[in-house]
Amino acid sequence: RTSGLSSHSSGMPAAMGRRRLVSSHVLLASAIVCIFQVARCHFAFAGSANSRNNRVARLRSKHVLAASEAGGFLPLDSFEPAVSSYFAGSPPLFQEMKDSLTAFPETLHWAHAVGGTLLFVYAAYAIFLGWQIRLGQGGQVFPLSYEQPAAQRHPYMMSLVLLFLFLEIPDGLTLMSVNEQPLLKSTHASTAVVIIALMGVVALIGYGMGSFKTARDAHTYLGMATVVALGAHAYFGVALGWSF
Repeated sequence: RTSGLSSHSSGMPAAMGRRRLVSSHVLLASAIVCIFQVARCHFAFAGSANSRNNRVARLRSKHVLAASEAGGFLPLDSFEPAVSSYFAGSPPLFQEMKDSLTAFPETLHWAHAVGGTLLFVYAAYAIFLGWQIRLGQGGQVFPLSYEQPAAQRHPYMMSLVLLFLFLEIPDGLTLMSVNEQPLLKSTHASTAVVIIALMGVVALIGYGMGSFKTARDAHTYLGMATVVALGAHAYFGVALGWSF
C-alpha cells in the first residue's frame, strides 16, 4: 500500500509537468496566431490606405451612373427651367446657405439626408401603430403616443409625415442648387414624386375606408408598397449625395 501511494505521489508531478508543457505550447501557439493576425491586419490596412482613394472614386462613379445624371424615369425636365430661374433670383436665405457651404461643406451636403432619416424614423413608428390597428389593437395606447390610442395616433402621425415630405422637396432642391447640381434630373427626384402620389392615395383611402375590408386591405398593402418606394428613394438619395 505504501508503495502504491509512493508511485501515485511520484506520478502527480510528472502529470502536472506534462500539463504545464501542453499549456505552454498552447499559449505559444496562440501568441503566434495573434501576432500573425495583427501583422496581416497591419499590412492589409497599409495596402488599403494606398487604394482607398481609388475605391472611393469607383464608388462615386458608380453612384453617378445610378443617380446624378441618370435623368430619372419621370419627365420632370419641363419644370426645371422654372425651378432654376427661381433659385437664380437668389430667394430668401439662399445666399446664406451658399456661404455656409464654404464653412461647413459636409454638414450642408448631407443636411437633407439627416432630415430625411429622422422623418423615416418617425414614419416607422407611425407604420407600427398602423399595423397594431390592423391586428385589432387600435384602442390601445402605446408609448410616445401622448395618451392617444393607436387608431387616432396613426393617422395624425402619417399626416405629419406627408406634410414634412412636401417640405423636404424644396429643401432638397435648395441644397442641390447651392451645390450647383442639375435639378430634377435624378432618380431620387423621380422617386420623390412617386412617393408623394402614393402617400396621397393611401391617405385618401384611409380617410374614407370606414369598416370596408377591401378598402382597409388596399390601404395596408398600398402603404407597404409606399414603404418599399421610400427605401428605394433613400438609396438613390445616398447615391446622389455620393455623386458630387
